[in-house]
Amino acid sequence: MPNQVEVIIYERRDNTDRVAFGNAALAFCRAIRAIEGITSAKFYWYYANSIVFIVEGERDALDKIGDNDDFGRAFFEINDMGRLVQMMRLSDPRTLQETYQRAGRA
Repeated sequence: MPNQVEVIIYERRDNTDRVAFGNAALAFCRAIRAIEGITSAKFYWYYANSIVFIVEGERDALDKIGDNDDFGRAFFEINDMGRLVQMMRLSDPRTLQETYQRAGRA
């Protein structure tokens, strides 16, 4: 199964300490990386108040991230400290073309 990339952007809440937010982001990435089929999970600061997560893995693994208990704990922690701004999944052109063809569109 081809890899896909998920980009997730969180903005820090005003009452959240930046160090605590960064530590929560690290725990979030570690929980995701522990899931079979995930090849990479990293975060980057975007200015002083936002964090961008870049997660790469097999589509099935990305679809099942929420089933992991460690991820669930990390997910609630990051959501207590930040607000989800945007989430998007990027696929390579071949995968999308195959989906389009399976749907009978081509």
